[in-house]
Amino acid sequence: MHEIGNDRYRALIAPGAGGAVMALEYQGRNIMRPAPSVEAIKADPRQAACFPCVPWFGRLFGGLDFDGRHYDLAPTLPACDPAHALHGEGWINSWTVTSGTQTSLKIRFDHAQEADKFPFSFRAEQSFSVGEAFEIDLSVTNTGDAPMPAGLGLHPFFPRHEKTRLRYSADRLWTPEPAGGGSFVAPLPAGYDFSGGTPLAAAMDHTYIAWAGDTDIVNGRETINIQSNASFLHIYAPADERFFCLEPVTHLPGKFGQEALRPAATMSIFCRISISTTHTNMVNTE
Repeated sequence: MHEIGNDRYRALIAPGAGGAVMALEYQGRNIMRPAPSVEAIKADPRQAACFPCVPWFGRLFGGLDFDGRHYDLAPTLPACDPAHALHGEGWINSWTVTSGTQTSLKIRFDHAQEADKFPFSFRAEQSFSVGEAFEIDLSVTNTGDAPMPAGLGLHPFFPRHEKTRLRYSADRLWTPEPAGGGSFVAPLPAGYDFSGGTPLAAAMDHTYIAWAGDTDIVNGRETINIQSNASFLHIYAPADERFFCLEPVTHLPGKFGQEALRPAATMSIFCRISISTTHTNMVNTE
């Protein structure tokens, strides 16, 4: 486990446990839902405070279809989904530390072609840093000699409070359906339009299209701001749980294999998290 920090932010990172973030604190307060332990993440990566989705995000129903071929993939995490590959290879494997300072850490994961696994070679890299904010940069590079499908996502978990409100803009909503289907909804329905500041719905598992790349989570007088260059924002908020996820991603869940990354090319996203204690007026629709 590695710790980086300054006088405001402190992050614990577990390269050997899926390259996951174990905790993020601001002035001693948990900003992400903290992981119980490294052992807990190794047993179930969903216990992490944040994990990387690389080289794809979401569930691949029935395997991978790319460039006219079909590839059968083994379930990534049978305890979570006994039938389908999920969230790529990065979150279930060990990463290697390549450099580090008191306020930054860089790690790498190399994947080679393997039966029943992702059938292309790639290198994934994560950079973590603290300054005025906490930032994760995630990239994937095609290390093979043929085009490969590629996608990225970051999967942070946040504590959910009674006063939690969200604020961000997007054009459309994608509602998932069984077996990998889904449908687009526009304009955004009541309770799912967060542009003016709205309480989080009781349960959500939806993707927002053409996300503006800027989101506020307001808990009372504290605001958590999330910025990213990703075009999609996926929300996972299970019913009756005290956490929710806001995930910057590059593609819709299950809609993977439509874009190719040429040999030696790199795709990257970032997620920047900052804290403000200035009160923000938001609409209360409860």
